Amino acid sequence: MKEQNLNSASHLKALIELFDLEWNRFSFPSFGFWRNRGWNGPGSGFELNFYTRGENTVIQDKRKLSFRQGDLFFVSDKVRHSFCSDGSFDLYYLMFQFDCPDLNERMRYLFEQLEIGTAPVSMPGLQTEFRALITELRVDRQISVLAKHYFLHLFVKLYMDQMQSSEYRNKHEQIVRQVIEDIQERLDAGGKILLPVLAARHSLNERYLNQIFKSATGTTLGKYILSIRIEGAKRLLETTSMPITEIAIAAGFYDGAHFSKTFKASETMTPQEYREQQAFLQNEPV
Repeated sequence: MKEQNLNSASHLKALIELFDLEWNRFSFPSFGFWRNRGWNGPGSGFELNFYTRGENTVIQDKRKLSFRQGDLFFVSDKVRHSFCSDGSFDLYYLMFQFDCPDLNERMRYLFEQLEIGTAPVSMPGLQTEFRALITELRVDRQISVLAKHYFLHLFVKLYMDQMQSSEYRNKHEQIVRQVIEDIQERLDAGGKILLPVLAARHSLNERYLNQIFKSATGTTLGKYILSIRIEGAKRLLETTSMPITEIAIAAGFYDGAHFSKTFKASETMTPQEYREQQAFLQNEPV
């Protein structure tokens, strides 16, 4: 994940540098504000869309994309057909291009490496930049210094947002790794896992810890701990003749009844049925 984020940031930085260095070869053939009207026609080249109100669904070459207020999206010149119905939405649009095929190819490649080139990115608050840029373009259709400033500022804000998001995710991934190691150590030692105590040990409140844990792993802390206990119990059922009640306690459950109920809900069979099934499979001729 970290490497992917850094690669994306690197490509975005290269895109900003490309716009900066080759600005005198850059132009905006069309730009403006679009309200409530749908469209149905061929693709029109490189374009940047920013939704300021409402929601919208667009079909691009049979690919369905959904947009909402605050979404920023790049449309490639590879799009052959674009369609959407009339609705209740407002958006700014900017068509742009270089006067050189090689530069356009370079720009296309860099956009394809970014999330904004494949899916809408939520970037609320860009209305001011788009309004200022389009006003400058209307006053002077030549590529002015101010137009360059406003246009590059859009991508600088995207870059900063991406870097901050990357740091946020990386920081949380480190915390989650520490929590998982902590859980494993305590389970290996036969200790109890209490969520409030676990959160306090990492200087976090329980709700926040559960939130970042689920964001990083896709499951809650409670479900994760339960899955570890179930896997440990299955191992004991497969490899030992310990009574079910003892396995329940060893795996961290309150008692045999709680263990059996939880195990059946997870594995669709009782612990004893699981033990018998595994014994049969191990004795089955290969």
